[in-house]
Amino acid sequence: MHKIILSTTSLMIMSIGLYAGGDIASITPEVQVETAPSTDFLKTVDGYVRLGYQQDDNDNADLALGGKLHIETNHWYGLSAGASFYTTNHLGQHDGATVPFFDANNDSYSLLGEAYIQGQWGNTTLKVGRQEIDTPFADTDDIGMVPNTFEAAVLTNTDIADTTIVLMQVQKMSGVDSEDAGEFNKLNGNDGVQILGLTYEGIEHTTLTGWFYNVSGEGQISYFDASYEDETDDYTYGTVAQYVIQDYEHGEDSTIYGVAASFGIKYLGLTSTLAYNKTEGRAAENFFGGGPFLTNAEHNTLKEAGMDGNTLLLTLEWDAASAGLDGLNFVLNIDGHHGERKDAHEYDFGVAYAFNDSTQLSAIYSNVDDNEDSFKNLRVFLNYTF
Repeated sequence: MHKIILSTTSLMIMSIGLYAGGDIASITPEVQVETAPSTDFLKTVDGYVRLGYQQDDNDNADLALGGKLHIETNHWYGLSAGASFYTTNHLGQHDGATVPFFDANNDSYSLLGEAYIQGQWGNTTLKVGRQEIDTPFADTDDIGMVPNTFEAAVLTNTDIADTTIVLMQVQKMSGVDSEDAGEFNKLNGNDGVQILGLTYEGIEHTTLTGWFYNVSGEGQISYFDASYEDETDDYTYGTVAQYVIQDYEHGEDSTIYGVAASFGIKYLGLTSTLAYNKTEGRAAENFFGGGPFLTNAEHNTLKEAGMDGNTLLLTLEWDAASAGLDGLNFVLNIDGHHGERKDAHEYDFGVAYAFNDSTQLSAIYSNVDDNEDSFKNLRVFLNYTF
């Protein structure tokens, strides 16, 4: 359950494909600071309305209507505030299919998922409160009706050329991967999680990323990746290398390696990506989100491969604009796991169509076949953004 970043034909609505670490730019607020406060109170009022449907092969189905309303104020001497209201409401049938659409009791819920104060002084930004965060092991993972959001303090600095440094103290989370999606739940008791992120983009076409997580009493996580992307008039291509250490204080550590390569033919609108991950030691963990591993598919992730596991993922994407069908995209995932869950496979087929800049329809069908939990799942979303 993750996001594509290598391919230029990535589907905006679906979370299928290749995720190469946390995008620091996505958590760096775009705040323009002037010498005097703005005369307008509100800077932004936006959001989306989402209609979601899913069904599995046991005739369980969920139908929901929800969305997000976000407001953000203009600055007042470098200070601003923002809030986001999220809601998901069942429309009749709500059996509790594969991906959680509702809360721990399978009921509708509404949540003030973001409520923050933000300040920017020079190249330093501090954002405190409930907010969306996207890092390798703490991310929004927006695969259902309401994404993960976090209670955190996030300090971002860009004083060093081509370099972004992020410090976080994360206390709670809510959303699709939380213990109870409808509430903010503590992470690691009262200690929370301390996160340090660093990205460097001073080498042409190359991004170097490192993240460190301290989970007091549990262990530490170190994440590194290096990615290269370029294109010609006719082709796109890129590579990613990934290295992760999950160091537990009570032993049974794991070391994870990953590599991926992507190649696209522009005039055909076709992009292929081949990714591989290998775990040495304890099974990999996704922690506070969908997980960053290159071979994570829509449902199975590297975690499901188990101890000393390895996974291989082939992704094919087609932008049908190359055939005159603007706004139409297709994606196919073929995923294989080997380890404790031997001969586990997942096949995902997705389609997305943008009617216009505001309205988009997407669907993803998954067939998961393994030794413990084989299932099929169809999810369909209609999104209207404003």
